[in-house]
Amino acid sequence: MIGLEANRIGDLSDEQRHNLRALSRYRRRNAATIALFLLATAAILMYAPNPRATLVHRELIAAGAVLIAAFLVVRAVTGSDALTRDLRDSRVESVEGAIGKRRLSGGRARGTYYLDIGERSFTVGPATYNGAPDAGWVRAYYLPLSKTIINLERLPNASPVPELTRDGIVHALGATLSGNRREANEARAGIASAGEALKAAIEGSSQPPSAAARDPRPLAEAILGTWKNPLIRVTFSENGLATVRMFGGDKNGQWSVDADGKLRAGLMGREQAAEAWIAGDQLTIVADGRAVTFTREPL
Repeated sequence: MIGLEANRIGDLSDEQRHNLRALSRYRRRNAATIALFLLATAAILMYAPNPRATLVHRELIAAGAVLIAAFLVVRAVTGSDALTRDLRDSRVESVEGAIGKRRLSGGRARGTYYLDIGERSFTVGPATYNGAPDAGWVRAYYLPLSKTIINLERLPNASPVPELTRDGIVHALGATLSGNRREANEARAGIASAGEALKAAIEGSSQPPSAAARDPRPLAEAILGTWKNPLIRVTFSENGLATVRMFGGDKNGQWSVDADGKLRAGLMGREQAAEAWIAGDQLTIVADGRAVTFTREPL
């Protein structure tokens, strides 16, 4: 991310400063163009009157246009707009929290884009909106006067991960519908964290580790105990009984290790033989070409 190190110490990087100065010049030129348009409108109202409008109405509209034009010209010339003043100071502030994204439609216009971070809300452009994560915890770096977001940094998720049971999922989904944006965004961040952990657990590497990295004990001995991932908790007992807990319910079945060293278990209505290995505190089971990983639960 461009300029992140400088932003972390409350400053702009040279590249960010260059790009923002170009944006400031563009906005001031645009303001001057609008001012000229307003002055031309005022002149047309006064010197090419519309017979449908009274003189008083024309004068009021023309005076309003001239005042707005004068304000825009003064701001463009003096650089008193918020972004230009931010660049003079070059001070960067930050806020962190769960992120939320909103877009308010503007009819035929492109609409207005918002990022909600913690208790703060920022108006952003489409590029910043589309580049921001849909859920999770972030730290946003912004300019204090114009509220221009200049960088986003992903943070470790601080939201509690919902329990993957029926009641836990229902509660988490209900929290995302909270009328409080911060609470809803934090609930969504927790769900996203659970989804990422689950994806990592069921998309593990199906490539066996080296013999040196594996647990040196026979699989039938090393596998004894309880293993879990975000979705499943399974216990392999010495008597050949395996107990799986998933979505708050338990299912029992038999397990064994066959002559080929494969794990055989009948837990899902049919017996399957799967490659399995243990490395450190990780158990990997490969079935139907998909690797699922578990972490050993301390005794």
